[in-house]
Amino acid sequence: MLDRILIGSSVEPTDPNFRNVTLLLHGDGSNGAQNNTFLDSSTNNFTITRNGNTTQGSFSPYGSNWSNYFDGSADWLSVADNSAFGFGTGDFTIETWVFCAFNGAIQAIIDGRPSTTAVPWALSITGTGVARSYDGTVRTGGQLTANQWNHLAWVRSSGVNSVYVNGALGHSWTNSGDYGSTRPLVIGRTLSPETDYFNGYISNLRIVKGTAVYTSNFTPSTTPLTAITNTSLLTCQSNRFRDASTNNFTITRNGDVKVTNFAPFAPSSAYSTSTNGGSAYFDGSGDWLTAASNTAFAVGTGQFTLECWIYFNSVSNINEFLWTSASDTTGGRLVMYYSGGSLQLVAAGGAGGTSASWTPTAGQWYHIAGSRDASNNQRIFVNGELLATATSTNNYTENGFGVMRAANLNGFMTDIRLVKGTAVYTAAFTPPSAPLTAITNTSLLLRGTNATIFDNSMKNYLETVGNAQISTSVKKFGTGSMVFDGTGDNLICNLPVPDDLAFGSGDFTIELWAYMNSVSGIQVFYDGRPASVQTFAPTLYINGTQVRYFVNGSDRITGGTVATGTWYHIAVSRSGTSTRLFLNGTQIGSTYTDTSVYTNTASRPGIGFDANASLYYLNGYIDDLRVTKGIARYTANFTAPTAPFPNK
Repeated sequence: MLDRILIGSSVEPTDPNFRNVTLLLHGDGSNGAQNNTFLDSSTNNFTITRNGNTTQGSFSPYGSNWSNYFDGSADWLSVADNSAFGFGTGDFTIETWVFCAFNGAIQAIIDGRPSTTAVPWALSITGTGVARSYDGTVRTGGQLTANQWNHLAWVRSSGVNSVYVNGALGHSWTNSGDYGSTRPLVIGRTLSPETDYFNGYISNLRIVKGTAVYTSNFTPSTTPLTAITNTSLLTCQSNRFRDASTNNFTITRNGDVKVTNFAPFAPSSAYSTSTNGGSAYFDGSGDWLTAASNTAFAVGTGQFTLECWIYFNSVSNINEFLWTSASDTTGGRLVMYYSGGSLQLVAAGGAGGTSASWTPTAGQWYHIAGSRDASNNQRIFVNGELLATATSTNNYTENGFGVMRAANLNGFMTDIRLVKGTAVYTAAFTPPSAPLTAITNTSLLLRGTNATIFDNSMKNYLETVGNAQISTSVKKFGTGSMVFDGTGDNLICNLPVPDDLAFGSGDFTIELWAYMNSVSGIQVFYDGRPASVQTFAPTLYINGTQVRYFVNGSDRITGGTVATGTWYHIAVSRSGTSTRLFLNGTQIGSTYTDTSVYTNTASRPGIGFDANASLYYLNGYIDDLRVTKGIARYTANFTAPTAPFPNK
């Protein structure tokens, strides 16, 4: 199961760099377990049949650590003009966290310049990573750190403007003029002209009108921001594009901005299924789940609730994503589907149902629910908002259950719950903030929390290919490791935001424990390359007994000697432009002068094989694989870890 129990210590250790961990695989679990078995968490415990290569993992809509990712190519968010963004001559605070590389060009964070004679305002960073403010005059000062989380704040107090970088004053000036906003507010580019696109992550962006929150150097918050008094906007901190201030302004996504839980804060507790949940991943090509026929799914003419959370990686003309029965034509089949700007809760063929105008946006979580009460009022809700109500006396007699069969969803679903006999939602509500439970009358509850090879950082999904599984007989730490038999076994990472494992020009560390059954030929541990293309993506492997680090068509570092039947700690770490390879804490080979800009594509990295050509499968075990983005954990010889990596 996904929960990991720490034994022998009353206090779980912490990692000061955990917020930079973007992959953490412990390989603890039951012997022989993979990620292919889905469980019904209702009391019925129905057997769930997996079709295609549907998998499951720890990415979910729950938790408080979020950011929005902008790829630098026509990505931005916008908010309609409102007086809440016109500060007049009063005090104000604009603050946020950003994580990005410095690409030689200006990168705009937020722009609220008006079209009138009022003072414009905009906050950005220069091409070399210096904080840059604009109020009709460009001012700069305060150096950010590339490929790290940085806190930025622009504060005006009694006419004195101050820009702080990570709590320290970067530059200041006096302007007590009328700061206005009479055009849309934009995040991630300039308002006019439409340039200076941001490439990286923005988190916890807050505007406070009327209050100078900071008036001297300060320590930025170590927890997500809240809507304090006078907050006009609070965004880029949720599982969806939303304003968490009391204004609840609509946030419009432009381009392909994505919600991710790579954030500037470490979690307060380790990942657990009871607190954080999980989800099922559908890759858009023949994936679905089914349950066999049972009267528990035939809601008849009575009350019911059908709900789920769903995250689209991409949106097409999606059809059914929840339905009862294996039949596609019977009028007794309850169907929830999206098609052509409409969300439907109907019988097969569209009879007697409820229709709501709705077009989903990719890159965020949605809570979707349909219900019918005792008065035959059938309703559709999205994110707790009531979208449509209609009278329905349909007799839903079919008694199977399916998820995503006709739709080919490319995305994630969780907390798929059918409640027969109860209309759980009859008016607008706040979407669930914790995993759903099997309340009274629950017929089915699919949570996607039965993965055994899962990411404790809650960012990746691991598809277990072939016989890749948990072994409890050979392990370095914990209760097990990941075993690969050398003939077609591997793991495939699936990320909502592939760039969570792209290092750009920044520091990084990839490390793991390896135990070899064989040291014959090439065997790959970690491969970030796409199929058939040599790119600036890391590959860590052995050739015979020698450890090698490979980038863009060539071995860059080689050295060391490994043998069978022994655990080895292997790590590659880049600091600045110096990349080093370590074996059991000792540097091997020469330091590689590394100016590569590292990328990562969908369904990468591959673990346990050559993902570039589907060759060179690993015959052995991997334990405690960890990737840290933006941090060079090792720059000189060190003592190899003596305990499992922390989970928070």
